[in-house]
Amino acid sequence: MTLLFFIIYNVLILAGILIVPLFLLVIRPSYLKHGLERLGRVPRLQESVWIHTASVGEVKASVPLIERIISSGNRVLLTTVTPAGRQYASTLRIQGLSVSYAPLDNILFTLYAVRRSSPKTLIIIETELWPNMILAAALNRVKIVSVNARLTYKAFRAYRFLGPVLRSVLRRFTLICAQTPDDRDRFVKLGAAPTAVRVTGNIKYAICTNGRSDPAEKLKKTFPGRQIIVAGSTHQGEEKIVADCFLSLRQVFKKPLLILAPRHLDRTGEVELLLRQADLRFLKRSSMDTAGTAIQQDAIDVLLLDTIGELADIYSIGDAVFVGGSLVPVGGHNLLEVVVHKKPVIFGHYTDTIKEFVSLLDGSGGIMVHDQAELCAAISYLLEHPQQAQELGEKAFALIKQKVDTLNNIMALMKTAGVL
Repeated sequence: MTLLFFIIYNVLILAGILIVPLFLLVIRPSYLKHGLERLGRVPRLQESVWIHTASVGEVKASVPLIERIISSGNRVLLTTVTPAGRQYASTLRIQGLSVSYAPLDNILFTLYAVRRSSPKTLIIIETELWPNMILAAALNRVKIVSVNARLTYKAFRAYRFLGPVLRSVLRRFTLICAQTPDDRDRFVKLGAAPTAVRVTGNIKYAICTNGRSDPAEKLKKTFPGRQIIVAGSTHQGEEKIVADCFLSLRQVFKKPLLILAPRHLDRTGEVELLLRQADLRFLKRSSMDTAGTAIQQDAIDVLLLDTIGELADIYSIGDAVFVGGSLVPVGGHNLLEVVVHKKPVIFGHYTDTIKEFVSLLDGSGGIMVHDQAELCAAISYLLEHPQQAQELGEKAFALIKQKVDTLNNIMALMKTAGVL
């Protein structure tokens, strides 16, 4: 059954390569840039550590790990799936780091990528279980590790249908560093060797900050005296909620500013239309360099963040911060990017992918809301009570500070397992 699966899977991938580019050329042409990398033409390296991520969030989470691995004398190949992930990864200025798209998951392309990069270890961040990537690594005696491994109940139920196939894939891992005990149990039930799965927590706790960045501080000075509301990583349906909430808050507070950051930048046009329909005056972040000091800051209601890599720093200037993907059934996004700035964080009730953060922060610097009314009330409270907001933020930061040894534990486990 496993052999038959791989034959059918590889045939389907090859068929997709002939068809999908035609659609991407029209729908998402950015996916075709650096196309040779997707065919396995990754940077040529020797004795590297290959770290694979999905997109921006996973790239950010892996940065402390990358720095630690490079500091121990290794070169790192960092691959991503999405254009946003690759673009953000290319902004990292870390000596010894090479960046590429991951090869499409066909055995020919993955074997070619392994041959070019010569990895001694493949580290997969979270749950990017690409069968041919793992098989190609195993065939070349590359040690395979999963860091920050997570498996929601929904994903677990879906993977169970693959049965022996997934068992074959998971048994090739030397080490699986699971986020929670529930994640560990699910990986073992799917076929991972119990001795290979360890509960290590979440490396996103290793995110650190040196305070506000210069660009964030400059941005705040561009809008002096205004209370700033940041809504980050929003999805379709949430921008309307946030915009309506902002309109009601504007009746109470003197000239608040909304910084709105859609999760996917290809939706920027859609969000612009929504803001026009709400009669909100907005400025795109990408146009600020050209606008310069000519900006009439009092004439702007909304700053639309249409750039990559700035949101985590911009959270630092928010007087009230909401993290999206949580008022619609997405599962939530990284709350720690807010908390590291000693800020309380507001989030919705769809939190399947961030349960660990929610259980830690809810009521202790984290504020869960269920609808527009509760979102408005939470933002209003934080704007009206800056001292209490500061105390909540410091309380939340104290909680996550206790977790920073996660990365040290993972590094120790990898060295013990002989993968570094």
